[in-house]
Amino acid sequence: MLGRLTGWAVFTPSGDELVHDEEGNLKFGAYRGPATRRYHLVIDRPSSGMVRHADSSPFHPLELLSGTAEIRHRCGGDDYRGRYRVLDENRFTVSWQVTGPRKQYRLATLYCRAEA
Repeated sequence: MLGRLTGWAVFTPSGDELVHDEEGNLKFGAYRGPATRRYHLVIDRPSSGMVRHADSSPFHPLELLSGTAEIRHRCGGDDYRGRYRVLDENRFTVSWQVTGPRKQYRLATLYCRAEA
């Protein structure tokens, strides 16, 4: 089944972290409607930090010194394999392949800086 989310991501500084909010319209199977998510990026060095879920539980570390990051995260029996890639100062991609007994999907996201 294919889906598509079109919307906005906002990164808001808050102390030693960035709050990452996404909001958009999702088309997935029979569903058509709003979708949101939130992450927290707790920054410990200029190119690295810890990505946390909206409830502040840990998701995965993130190191972007080279401009790319390969991520592996286990959640119960589900295996998340992700890749972050900085394309230039205005764009980056995040992709996930998730497999396991509860989930099976691929997700690709392109983030582009909005023009002022």
